[in-house]
Amino acid sequence: MSLRKFMSTVVIGTLAAGAAVLAVASPAAAINEGEVLPGAIYWFSQAGPLAEQSAATQLTSGSGTGRPWVTLTTENACPAAATNMLAYVRIPQAGVPEDDWTQVQLGALTMQKDAEGRFYTSATNQADRLSKAEVLAYNTANGGSGTFPFLAACKDDAGNSLGHFKTTVTITGTVNTNISWSLVSPPFTGGGSEVTATTTSLAATAAGADLLLTATVGPAGAAGDVTFKDGATVLGVAPVVAGAATYTVTAPAQGNHTYSAEFVPADPAAYGASQGSQTVTIGLDAATGQIVVTVPAAPVSDGALTFSVPFDTPVTLAGSRDGANTRVVAAGAFPTVTVTDTRRDGLLTGWEVNAQATEFTGTAGTVGAKYLGWTPALPLITPDAGSPLVAQAGPAVASALDDDSSAGLGASSLLGRSATPGRGVTAFDAALALAVPGSTAEGSYTSTVTVTLIAD
Repeated sequence: MSLRKFMSTVVIGTLAAGAAVLAVASPAAAINEGEVLPGAIYWFSQAGPLAEQSAATQLTSGSGTGRPWVTLTTENACPAAATNMLAYVRIPQAGVPEDDWTQVQLGALTMQKDAEGRFYTSATNQADRLSKAEVLAYNTANGGSGTFPFLAACKDDAGNSLGHFKTTVTITGTVNTNISWSLVSPPFTGGGSEVTATTTSLAATAAGADLLLTATVGPAGAAGDVTFKDGATVLGVAPVVAGAATYTVTAPAQGNHTYSAEFVPADPAAYGASQGSQTVTIGLDAATGQIVVTVPAAPVSDGALTFSVPFDTPVTLAGSRDGANTRVVAAGAFPTVTVTDTRRDGLLTGWEVNAQATEFTGTAGTVGAKYLGWTPALPLITPDAGSPLVAQAGPAVASALDDDSSAGLGASSLLGRSATPGRGVTAFDAALALAVPGSTAEGSYTSTVTVTLIAD
């Protein structure tokens, strides 16, 4: 499921007078690998798809003469029409658009796919080295080290690119016997079977004048303790025995109660925490003195995943030039994007929010969206009672003026995503940062931003 909304305008305010616009024609021999796809590139030291990897097998730096990775894969899948994936580095050239840089292929194409449709390599061929002749020549001419765009391009049978994942790799060394490297890649925390998810359900039954709470924890073998609560009040703690923990509430008060059971694993490296809840109404049988437990009917609504984008008022970025007229910078706040998930159990899935800007256009010409970057803030999460909702912010995106390998917000960029699906409200904010060349002409420029909510 994909939902889109549009931010009507992001406006760069009138710029201080300066040099005329520098016009650069598109290179005729450009190597266009399609749009930059959202998601990380990962290198791992062991063979196998993403689901079989762990933080211990991830590679982000190292040295040696052979290929760093055994498995190269991506966080997300290629477009559906892709039949293979190829890895490349690009050799920087000052004053030349990146698509015109020399592009060096690393290894053969891979056609292996995991269950989620991600391509991955799984060979120990040591011929695919980062110490390519073009890399060593660049390093020799640039102080012994270089930072290179690293691409994983999604291809069809005809060799056409359908988009690419992108990051950077820094390679140090000028001879192929003395190479070290570091890859920009987020910490990998999922995939492997290090931590097994658990489920906890809670049942409340009458036991004479008392109430018996029974928490059932799965899967079998998950050891630990369960904390029982009535609202925010802790009632007691009981161990899990044969998949269940029990607690007796002595003579509970009549009326509505929301009881919860929170499972804390004895070995958090093996099993995850979980919780369950049950809302009941306690009554009293006057004839027998025994309590009567009434459980409300479960809601039948499926709920929905929605988001709001308050873009009625344009976001204005007022630019200012530096003293040497080398750049124009501006800042502003990206409006809060709110995601609301009310879906019932069984329908909850992960989701992510992305944004992409068009080129800024004005009477004085255009300004590339690659010059607009941002830094997403930690999300504000308001989960429903008993919900495991967890969300995380996307990575910072730099202006192409500060990082010539960056596509800025001209490429679809992650604002934030759910780390653990759950019901509740998540609010995302980001600080916008614009940096354009000092040759940009005076004027006002406007861009349209598309914000997309994608559910797994």
